[in-house]
Amino acid sequence: EIPSVDQVGIVDSQAGIGYIRLTNFQKTTARDFDAALWQLHREGMRSLIVDVRGNPGGLLSASVEVADRFVNAGVIVSTRGRNPMEDYVHRANAASTWRVPLVVLVDENSASASEIFAAAIHDHGRGVIVGHQSYGKGSVQGIFPLNVSGGGVRLTTAKFYSPNGKAISEV
Repeated sequence: EIPSVDQVGIVDSQAGIGYIRLTNFQKTTARDFDAALWQLHREGMRSLIVDVRGNPGGLLSASVEVADRFVNAGVIVSTRGRNPMEDYVHRANAASTWRVPLVVLVDENSASASEIFAAAIHDHGRGVIVGHQSYGKGSVQGIFPLNVSGGGVRLTTAKFYSPNGKAISEV
Protein backbone atom coordinates (compact mmCIF):
# COMPACT_ATOMS: atom_id res chain seq x y z
CA GLU A 1 0.00 0.00 0.00
CA ILE A 2 1.36 3.38 -1.01
CA PRO A 3 0.41 6.22 1.34
CA SER A 4 -1.76 8.79 -0.43
CA VAL A 5 -0.97 11.57 2.05
CA ASP A 6 2.73 12.09 1.50
CA GLN A 7 3.61 15.33 3.29
CA VAL A 8 1.79 17.29 5.99
CA GLY A 9 2.95 20.40 7.78
CA ILE A 10 2.66 24.07 8.54
CA VAL A 11 4.74 25.91 5.91
CA ASP A 12 4.29 29.38 7.44
CA SER A 13 3.56 29.43 11.17
CA GLN A 14 3.06 33.22 11.24
CA ALA A 15 0.28 33.06 8.62
CA GLY A 16 -0.95 29.59 9.67
CA ILE A 17 -0.55 28.08 6.19
CA GLY A 18 -0.94 24.31 6.15
CA TYR A 19 0.29 22.00 3.39
CA ILE A 20 -0.90 18.52 2.38
CA ARG A 21 0.51 16.59 -0.57
CA LEU A 22 -1.74 13.90 -2.07
CA THR A 23 0.08 11.38 -4.26
CA ASN A 24 -3.01 9.37 -5.32
CA PHE A 25 -6.63 8.67 -4.42
CA GLN A 26 -7.32 5.27 -2.88
CA LYS A 27 -9.62 3.65 -0.29
CA THR A 28 -7.78 5.13 2.70
CA THR A 29 -7.28 8.64 1.29
CA ALA A 30 -10.27 10.34 2.98
CA ARG A 31 -9.38 8.87 6.38
CA ASP A 32 -5.71 9.84 6.02
CA PHE A 33 -6.67 13.29 4.73
CA ASP A 34 -8.95 13.85 7.75
CA ALA A 35 -6.12 12.92 10.11
CA ALA A 36 -3.82 15.39 8.33
CA LEU A 37 -6.44 18.17 8.49
CA TRP A 38 -6.94 17.70 12.23
CA GLN A 39 -3.17 17.61 12.81
CA LEU A 40 -2.80 20.91 10.94
CA HIS A 41 -5.77 22.38 12.79
CA ARG A 42 -4.09 21.58 16.14
CA GLU A 43 -0.91 23.22 14.84
CA GLY A 44 -2.72 26.49 14.02
CA MET A 45 -3.76 26.13 10.36
CA ARG A 46 -5.76 29.12 9.09
CA SER A 47 -5.41 28.39 5.35
CA LEU A 48 -4.43 25.33 3.35
CA ILE A 49 -2.45 24.29 0.27
CA VAL A 50 -3.42 20.91 -1.21
CA ASP A 51 -0.75 19.72 -3.64
CA VAL A 52 -1.92 17.24 -6.30
CA ARG A 53 1.01 17.83 -8.68
CA GLY A 54 2.11 14.53 -10.16
CA ASN A 55 -1.01 12.81 -8.79
CA PRO A 56 -2.26 10.41 -11.50
CA GLY A 57 -5.66 10.01 -9.83
CA GLY A 58 -7.16 6.78 -8.59
CA LEU A 59 -10.58 6.07 -7.16
CA LEU A 60 -13.40 8.40 -8.11
CA SER A 61 -15.05 7.80 -4.73
CA ALA A 62 -11.91 8.91 -2.85
CA SER A 63 -11.70 12.12 -4.87
CA VAL A 64 -15.36 12.88 -4.17
CA GLU A 65 -14.87 12.22 -0.44
CA VAL A 66 -11.89 14.62 -0.25
CA ALA A 67 -13.71 17.33 -2.22
CA ASP A 68 -16.68 16.85 0.12
CA ARG A 69 -14.46 18.09 2.98
CA PHE A 70 -14.60 21.57 1.39
CA VAL A 71 -17.82 21.71 -0.65
CA ASN A 72 -20.87 22.03 1.58
CA ALA A 73 -23.61 21.47 -1.05
CA GLY A 74 -24.14 20.71 -4.71
CA VAL A 75 -22.56 18.60 -7.42
CA ILE A 76 -18.94 17.52 -7.02
CA VAL A 77 -18.72 15.62 -10.32
CA SER A 78 -21.03 13.95 -12.79
CA THR A 79 -20.47 11.23 -15.35
CA ARG A 80 -22.17 10.84 -18.70
CA GLY A 81 -21.80 7.95 -21.09
CA ARG A 82 -23.41 6.37 -24.12
CA ASN A 83 -25.40 4.09 -21.85
CA PRO A 84 -27.71 5.96 -19.42
CA MET A 85 -26.60 3.50 -16.71
CA GLU A 86 -23.22 5.29 -16.80
CA ASP A 87 -24.83 8.67 -15.99
CA TYR A 88 -24.36 9.57 -12.34
CA VAL A 89 -24.18 12.70 -10.22
CA HIS A 90 -21.96 12.74 -7.12
CA ARG A 91 -23.12 15.39 -4.64
CA ALA A 92 -21.63 16.88 -1.50
CA ASN A 93 -23.12 15.32 1.60
CA ALA A 94 -20.75 15.98 4.50
CA ALA A 95 -22.48 17.34 7.58
CA SER A 96 -19.82 20.01 8.01
CA THR A 97 -16.98 21.26 5.86
CA TRP A 98 -13.66 22.97 6.38
CA ARG A 99 -14.07 26.68 5.60
CA VAL A 100 -10.37 27.59 5.47
CA PRO A 101 -9.08 29.49 2.43
CA LEU A 102 -7.73 26.92 -0.02
CA VAL A 103 -5.15 26.69 -2.81
CA VAL A 104 -4.84 23.58 -5.00
CA LEU A 105 -1.54 23.03 -6.84
CA VAL A 106 -1.76 21.18 -10.18
CA ASP A 107 0.60 20.36 -13.02
CA GLU A 108 0.63 18.49 -16.31
CA ASN A 109 0.78 15.18 -14.40
CA SER A 110 -2.32 15.86 -12.29
CA ALA A 111 -4.92 13.58 -13.84
CA SER A 112 -8.33 12.01 -13.42
CA ALA A 113 -9.35 12.06 -9.73
CA SER A 114 -6.95 14.99 -9.09
CA GLU A 115 -8.70 16.97 -11.81
CA ILE A 116 -12.10 16.07 -10.36
CA PHE A 117 -11.00 17.41 -6.97
CA ALA A 118 -9.53 20.60 -8.47
CA ALA A 119 -12.61 21.22 -10.67
CA ALA A 120 -14.97 20.87 -7.70
CA ILE A 121 -12.92 23.34 -5.64
CA HIS A 122 -12.77 25.76 -8.58
CA ASP A 123 -16.39 25.57 -9.69
CA HIS A 124 -17.73 26.01 -6.16
CA GLY A 125 -15.47 29.01 -5.58
CA ARG A 126 -13.85 27.26 -2.61
CA GLY A 127 -10.30 27.94 -3.63
CA VAL A 128 -7.76 28.97 -6.21
CA ILE A 129 -6.14 26.53 -8.62
CA VAL A 130 -2.45 27.30 -9.23
CA GLY A 131 0.04 25.69 -11.60
CA HIS A 132 0.19 24.29 -15.10
CA GLN A 133 -2.58 22.87 -17.26
CA SER A 134 -3.44 19.42 -15.95
CA TYR A 135 -3.35 16.18 -17.92
CA GLY A 136 -6.97 16.24 -19.14
CA LYS A 137 -7.93 12.63 -18.40
CA GLY A 138 -11.62 12.98 -17.79
CA SER A 139 -12.74 9.49 -18.72
CA VAL A 140 -14.43 6.76 -16.71
CA GLN A 141 -12.91 3.37 -17.38
CA GLY A 142 -14.14 -0.04 -16.46
CA ILE A 143 -12.31 -3.36 -16.50
CA PHE A 144 -14.33 -6.12 -18.11
CA PRO A 145 -13.07 -9.67 -17.45
CA LEU A 146 -12.37 -12.07 -20.28
CA ASN A 147 -13.40 -15.56 -19.23
CA VAL A 148 -11.17 -17.23 -21.79
CA SER A 149 -7.75 -15.96 -20.81
CA GLY A 150 -8.19 -14.80 -17.23
CA GLY A 151 -7.38 -11.27 -18.36
CA GLY A 152 -9.57 -8.28 -18.99
CA VAL A 153 -10.25 -5.35 -21.25
CA ARG A 154 -10.24 -1.77 -20.03
CA LEU A 155 -12.87 0.31 -21.81
CA THR A 156 -13.80 3.96 -21.53
CA THR A 157 -17.50 4.01 -20.71
CA ALA A 158 -18.22 7.65 -19.80
CA LYS A 159 -16.71 11.10 -19.27
CA PHE A 160 -16.33 13.23 -16.14
CA TYR A 161 -17.97 16.65 -15.98
CA SER A 162 -17.19 19.44 -13.51
CA PRO A 163 -19.94 20.86 -11.28
CA ASN A 164 -20.51 23.58 -13.91
CA GLY A 165 -21.03 20.90 -16.59
CA LYS A 166 -17.70 21.26 -18.39
CA ALA A 167 -16.02 18.10 -19.68
CA ILE A 168 -12.70 17.51 -17.92
CA SER A 169 -11.25 15.64 -20.93
CA GLU A 170 -8.48 17.44 -22.76
CA VAL A 171 -9.08 20.70 -20.87
